[in-house]
Amino acid sequence: MFMDCSIFSTSLKLSFFHASLLFFLSSSFYLNLIAASATEFSYGHLCGSVVPESKPAYEEFNISPFPERQNGYYSGGDKVLNPSSHQSYLPGSKALVFETHYVYKTDVQDVFKVEGNLIFQSSHYYEQSFSSDFSLALYTRDSGKRGVLDFDFRGFWSRTTGKLCMVGSSYMYNKGGKLLHLVAVLKLNNIKESSTINTLVTGTMDSLHPTDEPSYFEQISLMMFPQGGYKYTKVSNQFSQGCPGGTDIPEKSSLSISRSRTICNMFLARDNSFELVYPTDCDSSQSCNPFGDGIGHFPKYMSLSVIQCSEDKLSLRFLIEFSDAKGMGFYRPFNSNKSLIGEGSFDVKKNQLCVVACRIYDASSSLEKSNVGDCTIRLSLRFPAILSIRNTNTVEGEIWSEKQRNDYGFFDRIKFRNSDHNRRGIQLQGLKYEYTEMDKVKKSCPEKNHTSNSKGKYPDGYSKDMSFSVSIKDSKGQKGWGSAKSLAVGDQPFQKFPSLIPSSSSMPINTGVESNTNLSLLNISYKISITLPSSESKSRLYPFNQTLFGFQETHRISAEGFYDAEIGNLCMVGCRDLTSENNASLSQSMDCEILVDIDFPALNSDRKRGKIKGRIKSIREKTDSLYFGPMDFTGEAYYLRWATESIWRMNFEVIMAVISNTLAILFVALQIFRLRKHPSIRPFISLLMLVIQALGHLIPLVLNLEALLIQDSQRKVWIRGGTWLEMNEVIIRVVTMVAFLLQIRLLVLSWTARCSDEKKKALWVAEKRGLYMCLPVYIAGGVIAFYMESRKNPTSTGSNSWYSRTQIILVGSRAYAGLILDAFLFPQILYNMFQNSTEQALSRFFYIGITIVRLLPHGYDLYRSQNYVGVDDSYMYADPASDYYSTAWDFIIPVLGLFFAAIIYFQQRFGGRFFLPKRFRESVTYEELPVASEEEPPLKYST
Repeated sequence: MFMDCSIFSTSLKLSFFHASLLFFLSSSFYLNLIAASATEFSYGHLCGSVVPESKPAYEEFNISPFPERQNGYYSGGDKVLNPSSHQSYLPGSKALVFETHYVYKTDVQDVFKVEGNLIFQSSHYYEQSFSSDFSLALYTRDSGKRGVLDFDFRGFWSRTTGKLCMVGSSYMYNKGGKLLHLVAVLKLNNIKESSTINTLVTGTMDSLHPTDEPSYFEQISLMMFPQGGYKYTKVSNQFSQGCPGGTDIPEKSSLSISRSRTICNMFLARDNSFELVYPTDCDSSQSCNPFGDGIGHFPKYMSLSVIQCSEDKLSLRFLIEFSDAKGMGFYRPFNSNKSLIGEGSFDVKKNQLCVVACRIYDASSSLEKSNVGDCTIRLSLRFPAILSIRNTNTVEGEIWSEKQRNDYGFFDRIKFRNSDHNRRGIQLQGLKYEYTEMDKVKKSCPEKNHTSNSKGKYPDGYSKDMSFSVSIKDSKGQKGWGSAKSLAVGDQPFQKFPSLIPSSSSMPINTGVESNTNLSLLNISYKISITLPSSESKSRLYPFNQTLFGFQETHRISAEGFYDAEIGNLCMVGCRDLTSENNASLSQSMDCEILVDIDFPALNSDRKRGKIKGRIKSIREKTDSLYFGPMDFTGEAYYLRWATESIWRMNFEVIMAVISNTLAILFVALQIFRLRKHPSIRPFISLLMLVIQALGHLIPLVLNLEALLIQDSQRKVWIRGGTWLEMNEVIIRVVTMVAFLLQIRLLVLSWTARCSDEKKKALWVAEKRGLYMCLPVYIAGGVIAFYMESRKNPTSTGSNSWYSRTQIILVGSRAYAGLILDAFLFPQILYNMFQNSTEQALSRFFYIGITIVRLLPHGYDLYRSQNYVGVDDSYMYADPASDYYSTAWDFIIPVLGLFFAAIIYFQQRFGGRFFLPKRFRESVTYEELPVASEEEPPLKYST
């Protein structure tokens, strides 16, 4: 033993010596490589003519050319920044972040040494975040990935000329897996202590390797919007009396911003996208398009991305981008040809935001040549104080040109409104809803009988249960999907984010515009969105609407009416927005001859069959051009009460699972204690029974491990929202593991006792006979079970038939294995019968206790089926997939288990063949077997 330890110690010392030597050699190689790179690509040779190299004073300076993180965009460099090598990399979505680490003084006045990193990123991972001065920075979602490529740069910046020149390097792997050392020179212009809307930081990054080397890459051009020392020159004074040239809106028609929420706070949302509404007289894209004929079509959406805010939080800078895609946000690539740069301020008197915007020129060929000009574009934005069925927009505005109609760059006034795709939305305190179609609702919605239809409690109109998603089918048989969200309850808009948006009234006392005789009626309004397949003609007209599912058409309906909480019925009159979302909107018009009828399931209804059902139909004449056939829809009801009950049920099931496994551990431990106290009875336990019990604990461990690695997609989001479920699953796995180990210990004790003496061959014979009888029974039962499962779920004859059969086999096997576990005493009964012993091998605590543990889930399933109707989510205890659970099986299996336990009791009292007729009972002869202790009597078994 001492020699083995010495060998181990010597080996450890040699390994440590080899590792140290390898580290020293690799470090020397790396330092030599850096030194060689620095010698080969010296700063003076590359940047001496731009900013002369100076001796740093190594005293950190408080003036920086950039903030801590400065964002921008780039073009080129496809060889090292190849989008095709990244699945999440979108064409054209190229952005960067420059991180400034250190700025040092030098011996030359106004020349500073700068150290930092230039990180090239993919916009798929962007998140917008604001620092203390509200300047925009970009971060990757995965903190482990700093970007596609990260360069470490060092160089010098001239405060006088505004030029920055740096030399740096980076590393990357090519497609063949070879490590490449990239060396580049970075040259930037217009980096000064102060900037205005016309200032752009532009430059290039060039590779320092020859063109024939693998590390070479083509020139990369860069553009940034400077944030240091920015001066608001366009909106400093001229917007104190409203937006010049804008539409005059009464002051009371717009909401004001409270002192606690500035205009900067209002635009902290990740995606402030707006839908464009073009005028009716657009005869050509030249007069209506903000970018003329250059892009060839009307942009559909506009977004405002905050670059930075002023210190008083009343002025801010925007990057204004136009797009044709519905979803913009992080996936939006930067396109200078369809972008504007603007600055604006909020007029507290007129309650509107006024913005001056400028065009970005000459950025198509190279971002280095970009410049800002033509600041004749104006934009105004306000927050309406009153919503209605014809105006559900919480944000409205317009954009126009101050040029004359015949001037180049002129375009007609374009309105915009907040898009439904903006998930966060903007709402302000004091926002009200005004009902205008309630008379039509009373005429169109028939009264329903409360006594015959009332089946229980229904959702509260103020709860989030009133919003839902649906699958829809129109009169032509086309299937689609949609969503319905509460817009207002009473006269108060539905608050989606009460923690972020202050509400003036959580539940108004007077909820109706007129007094209702029925107190259960509640005024309510909705926004409904429906997506259906588009016709071929529209597909050709609007090719931008093609998706993975083909061409689609979205219809939006705003509705208002009564919700009857006693019967769960919602009847509303709707207004359809005739401006198709699949085309640039060309004049807003509404069709308000629509009836919407929705029935909610009761809170105590069957969750599987408790569907939200409804119909949308036109009340126009069939000959009317705006008439459309009825559309029926159904939706899943996910009530918060159901979620609370399910969470409570799952907590209870976790407790039951832990208790059951703990009891199983206790009963197995008592059996092991009995075997240790009476070693002579060890051989008289059926090994097949012990193997079945061990597998009964092992299989759940394997299945739970698989579920841990591959999350179960069937679980509802509101159940897996926290970490408590995973923690409880871990507790169950630990307890199950302990039970499995004890079961293995019990198996080992019985196995070793039977193998210790050749005179116990008769016991092996009895074991084999029991196995030969059990296998046909198990096989026959399995065939019958799979046959019944296939009859219940017939397989298709197409390409999915093999998958369906496989699923039936897997699901059926797991349930049938649970049935075998319920009848775990069956092998012991046969073993006792064949060896006809009266030895009390099994403790009563063991076979009765384990039987009760196996039968408790069936009793709980009866309770669950009565109190949790239609439950179809995650199960922590009595999982229907792991056993046979139904009213019939929950009676048959307990009776069978108790029957087997009674047989074991009588076998150990009267003999293994007590239940057979006397003529079938063999005469018993006894043979003495050796025992482990002299105090115990000889063992006896039948022959």
